[in-house]
Amino acid sequence: MSTCSNSVQSTPIVSDERIRNSLRRHYDVAVNIRRTTTREQLATDSGVKLTQIDAIMSQDVAKQRRIKIEDAFSIAATLGESAVNSLIAEMGYTGARRIQAGAPDYSNIVCDALKDMAVIANSLADLRIDHSERRPTGEAVDHLIATVLPLSSAVLNA
Repeated sequence: MSTCSNSVQSTPIVSDERIRNSLRRHYDVAVNIRRTTTREQLATDSGVKLTQIDAIMSQDVAKQRRIKIEDAFSIAATLGESAVNSLIAEMGYTGARRIQAGAPDYSNIVCDALKDMAVIANSLADLRIDHSERRPTGEAVDHLIATVLPLSSAVLNA
């Protein structure tokens, strides 16, 4: 017969290391790869001190400090929705999915492509494209190509 403990969990739900790694992935993409922000701008926008951000992102264990959850979420919110979702998923919230920083959002690509396919199908319903359908059909085809091309490149380079 097993015993059931009714006591409150005394250990953290998720380790600092997992939070740090999750934030670091998104930080590296934003600061080092895409260069959409800087360390200083991230500190200003998130309200987290630059020294704390440096301590969180540091690979050196001696420089690392315990991460306050409010700092983690402030940084994640500044880095974007995928960083917030990734952080929530690290905590085990099943409503959030882990999104790799820089990964294509395949579901939105498919949805965008379907909208364009609907325009094209509507224009071709009578097996021809007349003068009033040329412009919207051409725009839909151009947008479809622009939407699907990154997917093609992502699959080929994976």
